[in-house]
Parts: sequence; C-alpha cells; structure tokens
Amino acid sequence: MGQSKHILVVDDNGDVREVIVDVLQEQNYRVSTASSGSVMRDFLETGDAVHCVILDVLMPGEASASLALHLKERGIPVVMISGSPEAMKYAADNGLQLLPKPFRSQELYSAVNTALASGEFGQRLQGGG
Repeated sequence: MGQSKHILVVDDNGDVREVIVDVLQEQNYRVSTASSGSVMRDFLETGDAVHCVILDVLMPGEASASLALHLKERGIPVVMISGSPEAMKYAADNGLQLLPKPFRSQELYSAVNTALASGEFGQRLQGGG
C-alpha cells in the first residue's frame, strides 16, 4: 500500500517512534526516525528524499510549530501528532494536519495518505525523486 514512500517520524519518545514505525512498515512504507528537530533538520539535509514527516508537537528544543512551517516551506507534507487542544487549534489555524493522540492504526494510515495526496512530492535530494 505504501509503494515505498519514505516517511520520517520525529518524536522524542522512543516507544512512540517504535510503534509508529511498526504501523507504517506494515503498510510497506519506508520509515526513518529522528529524536529531535535538530536531528530532523540534519536528516533532511543529508538523508534520502522524504515524502512525508510525522512530527510530535511536544518535544524539547525547537518549537514543533517552527519545524512544521519549515517542512511546509520545503514542500514536504507533515502530519503533526498531539493530545493538546492548543496544538490542534494552531494546526487548524495554519493549515497543518494534526492527528490527535491517542490514534488508531487506520487513522494514522489515513492521515499519511491525505498528506501524501496533498500535491507536494516532498524533498528532492540527490536526484532521488
């Protein structure tokens, strides 16, 4: 189902990252992870092309809102995940997709598919796109 689309999961909680990776790999997505915004930025500069990013809203360091807008500027679809009502309002106000926690596997698939269908191909690096 995932047709080898590359998804980057950014979350400071290793258990959450692991669960999301398992769910996405079941659908044949290629998945990479980052534990912080700075690791995400480094990956985007040096890693393989990314078709979508799943980004936790509440992480230490750089604000996730800033990271999401950075991704949007680069044309990379983003799915933000959070249990925070404030985050949900921010996402809606800024045209960002937010998946409220807790979520089911099917809700994650649907959010990723919506992001991938948003018309943006994603990051194009190293001719890999």
